[in-house]
Amino acid sequence: MKERLIVLTDIVRGLETDDIESMVRLMLYSNVIDVEGLIAATSCFCKNKGKEKNKKLIIDVINAYEQVKVNLDKHEEGYPDSAYLRSITTCGISKYGKEEGNGWGEEWMNDNPGVNLIIDAADKEDDRPLWVALWGGANTLAHAVWKVWKTRSEEAFNKFISKLRIYGISDQDNGGIWLRKQFGNKLFYIASPSPGDWKGGKFYCHATWPGIAADKVAHGSENGIDGGGFKGADYSLVGKKWLKKHIRSHGPLGKKYPNLFVIMEGDTPTYLYLIPNGLGSPEHPNYGSWGGRYEFYKPDPEYTGTEEKYPFWTNASDKVLGNNGEWYNSPQATIWRWREAFQNDFAARMDWTITDKYSEANHPPIVKLNHENELTVTEGEYVNLSAEGTYDPDGDELTYSWIYYREAGTYASNITIDNVNGIKAGFTAPAVSGDSEEYKIHIILEVKDNGEPVLTRYQRVIVTVLRK
Repeated sequence: MKERLIVLTDIVRGLETDDIESMVRLMLYSNVIDVEGLIAATSCFCKNKGKEKNKKLIIDVINAYEQVKVNLDKHEEGYPDSAYLRSITTCGISKYGKEEGNGWGEEWMNDNPGVNLIIDAADKEDDRPLWVALWGGANTLAHAVWKVWKTRSEEAFNKFISKLRIYGISDQDNGGIWLRKQFGNKLFYIASPSPGDWKGGKFYCHATWPGIAADKVAHGSENGIDGGGFKGADYSLVGKKWLKKHIRSHGPLGKKYPNLFVIMEGDTPTYLYLIPNGLGSPEHPNYGSWGGRYEFYKPDPEYTGTEEKYPFWTNASDKVLGNNGEWYNSPQATIWRWREAFQNDFAARMDWTITDKYSEANHPPIVKLNHENELTVTEGEYVNLSAEGTYDPDGDELTYSWIYYREAGTYASNITIDNVNGIKAGFTAPAVSGDSEEYKIHIILEVKDNGEPVLTRYQRVIVTVLRK
């Protein structure tokens, strides 16, 4: 099932150049995500944007996509027509979202095309949820919710808001903060919260999303490099040289990818989260994916600068072995642990844009399990795992790894997996101790090909271990 997506972006040249970068990558995944809206918006860094000239930056990327779509179609099905993408590109509220009644919650905003695009999408007869990715401010979304709140019955409003799934790149205005305080008991919201003005940037060091590329800037982890940044990840995969070789040199779409300004693609985790690669489960942020891992609680305002009224999905930490042989435990690690895989995937899709010959590019393996994704056993029972049926469409050789993802489950100790690099593997279910009646154990089957670049896909096995 494809996930539905609307993007709110404070896209400009200069300070928010990374939004253009994220838009280029999004085009490459528009066949596996149903993109239903691309809305130019404002933020605390771009207070008077969200206008036609900003919308034009999105259209420019779509026009470049149009030139390469014929090649993309040779490699995977489902890429949308460029005319459709242009038709769902519009402007949000071109005013900074300061507070209700000043940036949203103003009657004159009711006819804003971005506001009504969100409402119309949520009102569709479609059982799938509607993801709204906040690359900038949330005030256009906040007003869409405000308008429905003020004009519909409580039952109709609850139906509307239940369709929304929000993933915010911190708080770049006060619209998201208002949404969480006003409706947080009804909303599905993922965010690394912060004060909704430019001063909130000092809290980004505690956020999850900088794990995509903020190794060397102040957005990075507080327990990393002095003065900002973090260690452990391979920065060469997100630096200028790599991007020039694999992305910016690749045809019309690559030419639209700007050179780095601050960091690469700070907003991209919002849809990396939705890519159906076998790893993520969008309704379960605590499972972890290319877009990070999150847990449901009220965060400490010392680390966020905001007092939250309700719990929501926010920063969690993974303990990950860095490329320098040392262990790191941080929210950023929940993203950078997958960096090689998602960057290679990006590079491969850019290769697709410059050739119409399937044989001249690499394609990801098709990963299968020879059993269900969810298994139930009792303590002490042996759990058999099998990747039989997995294959590569290019005929490449495959390597297998069975990874125990401790943080995603409820069992806190280590597990030894037998034949950890085999097509078949297994482990003995641990004893259930203390007051627990069961454990949830997450095992990730990671399969890589030996193509150029190396591509990775996954399957997740959730094992419920019951007490005897």
